[in-house]
Amino acid sequence: MAENEQETARPPDIDPSSRISALGLSRISIVDDSSRTRATFNFMEKREIYKVIVDNVDFTPENIVDPDYVTMDDTFTHAAFETKQRRKSKSEVVLKDKSSDAGMKVYATTISLDDIYIDHTYNTEEGVVEQDVDLGQAPSAFYLPKMNPITTYPPEIFVVFKETETHYLFELPCFSFEKGSTEGTTVEEENEYYQYITVGKGRNRKMVGEETQTQQRVTQTRHTLCTRPKKKNAIAFASMWDMHDTYAQLAKVKKEKEPDEMVMYQSAAPNLLRKKKVADVDEKRGKTFVEIALMPEFQDAALLVERVLAALEYCAEQKTFRGLVTFNPLSLDLIYIYSMKPLWTFECEETQNRPITNISFNTKNPNILAVAHGKFGYAEYNTGLVCIWCTKNPCKPERTYRFEDPVTSLAFSEKNPNWLACGFDNGDVLILDITSYWVKIVAKSQRDTNPCFEPIWVTSWRVAEGSTEYVMTTCQDGRVNRFTNTKTHDFICTPMMRLSTVEGKLKGLETPKTCLKVDVPITRYPAALCMKWHPVIDHIYFVGTDEGCIHRCSTNYLNQHIDVYRAHAGPVYAMEISPFMKNLLVSCGADSAIRLWIEGLDDVILTLMCPAAVYGIAFCPINATVLISVSGNVLSIWDLRRKTHIPCAEYTFPNNVVLTYVKFSPSGDNVFVGDSMGRVYTYHLEDTPIPPFYQYKMLDETLKRALCTRPQLLKQLEKLEKFRERFGK
Repeated sequence: MAENEQETARPPDIDPSSRISALGLSRISIVDDSSRTRATFNFMEKREIYKVIVDNVDFTPENIVDPDYVTMDDTFTHAAFETKQRRKSKSEVVLKDKSSDAGMKVYATTISLDDIYIDHTYNTEEGVVEQDVDLGQAPSAFYLPKMNPITTYPPEIFVVFKETETHYLFELPCFSFEKGSTEGTTVEEENEYYQYITVGKGRNRKMVGEETQTQQRVTQTRHTLCTRPKKKNAIAFASMWDMHDTYAQLAKVKKEKEPDEMVMYQSAAPNLLRKKKVADVDEKRGKTFVEIALMPEFQDAALLVERVLAALEYCAEQKTFRGLVTFNPLSLDLIYIYSMKPLWTFECEETQNRPITNISFNTKNPNILAVAHGKFGYAEYNTGLVCIWCTKNPCKPERTYRFEDPVTSLAFSEKNPNWLACGFDNGDVLILDITSYWVKIVAKSQRDTNPCFEPIWVTSWRVAEGSTEYVMTTCQDGRVNRFTNTKTHDFICTPMMRLSTVEGKLKGLETPKTCLKVDVPITRYPAALCMKWHPVIDHIYFVGTDEGCIHRCSTNYLNQHIDVYRAHAGPVYAMEISPFMKNLLVSCGADSAIRLWIEGLDDVILTLMCPAAVYGIAFCPINATVLISVSGNVLSIWDLRRKTHIPCAEYTFPNNVVLTYVKFSPSGDNVFVGDSMGRVYTYHLEDTPIPPFYQYKMLDETLKRALCTRPQLLKQLEKLEKFRERFGK
């Protein structure tokens, strides 16, 4: 004990551990290990230099960070997540008094109570009723390995309480004296000064906040310790319908607008302004079927239900259409008969006896197609109808738009797949938004800017420089116009070309010389019936007219074409470009012929004859030598590498039907055919040759084989190929 006293007998201004604590104990004996580290702070070390002594009494506040408590190592984590056994601290605080040998030992724990305050008077287990429920072995929310108790407490702790000296930190006694007396006057002066420094001007004085040491009180009982809750297995299920309705309701919730603090002035006070009444969605919801059926939510739900029911009815056809049922190319009974297996027909009561003028497939979703219904003959009169079909629901169209004038053409936008450009018999052009169940016009041409009064035969989208998309149209009066949509929803028309009647001898097909018309000198403009963009050169496009000519035009040269040649002896109804040979063009017309042309050659490469006028032609996207055409009520399948004098297969429809449209699906296995009665047939092409690996090579060899009897044209073709290989064109 003498040694300890010598160690602690240091000057009070050097060793802070020798100060007299607030507990009133005479001395503090500290036993510490050399490996122990103490938490020190710079500002605390600086403050230890100064002492506060009043009347020879040391009132210096003690250090807040008591070095007698054990500090936690930086590598230790929270006690609840610690997996290894904590070593017991060797630190021990022994408090002794001069007059007594009794002392107190405090053991360090791993639970830090500096940041929490626990009320020991509250029992967390009161009011808890044990439920007689068999709880299953359910896993915890996060896995914790089994661990032993971190801290063990001794069975008994000997604590000695002693009375200590009382230190008054602040005292404000209450006095009451008679007014007018000396004591009363003193109390009034003190009250006035108190009011001055708390409420009056004296409160604005400069004040400095300083910390002082107070006694720490930590109370805790065993009843306040949290026990691990019991768990049991449970199950919850949310269907796609529940999630769809939930997100739909969340999308309708509008956020409250915060007041704008940047408003400079207002006419009335905010409390006098009338608040805008926001209509609740549930208030608009009707209760009758007529009111509910007009809601978009009901339309969406009915659409999905119809798709599900149609999928059950056309289960086998849908598998064939999607390519889930494929043929075995190594089968021994494989024959090439080009059979057409019917899948379904797009028709309904509204489309009966309404001729199909055009069909367009969506650029992003090939399962969606738009069908335009107008008039087939010149003397016929039918109102316009646009039906949006989906291959997942062949029973009923998902959108139906009615118009007073017949619809002659339509096309889906590439940049905005929900926009559908439509051309009408009276020359109008407009853009529909098919996301709406009713007619929603995005833009419409005006009579003051649109010079066309004739039918619009072709509607095509094109992306210009700067990602600006516009609509190109061809008209019965030979006009090629460009329509641009603006932010103000104006559809501005810009004339690009007006075709003129060709005279004299032309390249291409030789026709008999016509008689000279000298009686009435007039200028006639042929009708532009079809148009195709060049697959390589952006500003080049081809236009077919009712004179049987194909004009090669450019957007850089207005009111004049680059080249022209005669392709048919009658109107040109359709044109297509081969997906495997970009310079191969096929055309069909009223002279019952299908002709193949190569860009750069003046003569026709190959001619295929049909029984009647050919209204549609299509290249197969997976087989370079397979074509399909419609003429009258006959559907013809051609394979150029097998035979060209007759089709490989023909399919005849009823006599009162004229086929007006034919199109391959992107997969190449399905064919869509439209007729004059308003029906769209869907077929699956089977029993066809296996597509070659080198498609371009097979098509090139087929065309050269067809030109074996025309050596001069064959030499021109070879020179053209060498020229393109040399200059990369």
